[in-house]
Formats: sequence, structure tokens, C-alpha cells
Amino acid sequence: MVEKADRLFLRSMCIECGKVRAVVDFDAVLNDEFRGSRGQELLVFSSLSLRAEAELLSSFGVEGSCPAILTYDGAVITEAKNVILHLRRNQMAKG
Repeated sequence: MVEKADRLFLRSMCIECGKVRAVVDFDAVLNDEFRGSRGQELLVFSSLSLRAEAELLSSFGVEGSCPAILTYDGAVITEAKNVILHLRRNQMAKG
């Protein structure tokens, strides 16, 4: 298990998740050495259906729906605009 990681949850065919997917820096996602501005990794989890989304979020103790971020310190961020803001503040967004 990773010690310090922000976990981003997305679902296919979700308009709000698409907004997040458009700005997330996938170089940061694919690079195991990447660390955000607070030294955290960025892990991305994706589901294909609503039932899979519910089970995935539940397995991490997250209530709500995608998009969502479970931060390394236990905070849960929801709503695309707030998720995008977090990604930008932590150098995890393109541009």
C-alpha cells in the first residue's frame, strides 16, 4: 500500500469525469516517481458502470459518486470543479 497518495476516482461515460480527465496530467499518473506539491503520488482508479463505481468508492470508504479524490490525509473532494482545483494546486493538472 502506498503511504502518501491522492486517489482519483473516475467513471467512463460520465460528463463530469470527462471534465477532470481533460485536465489531469497523465504524465504524472503514469510516472511512478511523480510527486505532487505535498510529496504525494497520484493514483487513478476508473470504473465502467455505476455499480462498479459504488463498489470501488465503498472499498476506500468514500461516499458519493465520481469524480472524487481521496487525499493522502483523508479528505474527500467531490464535484468536478473542486477536483480540478485540487489537481491544479498540487501540480497534477496539465498547463
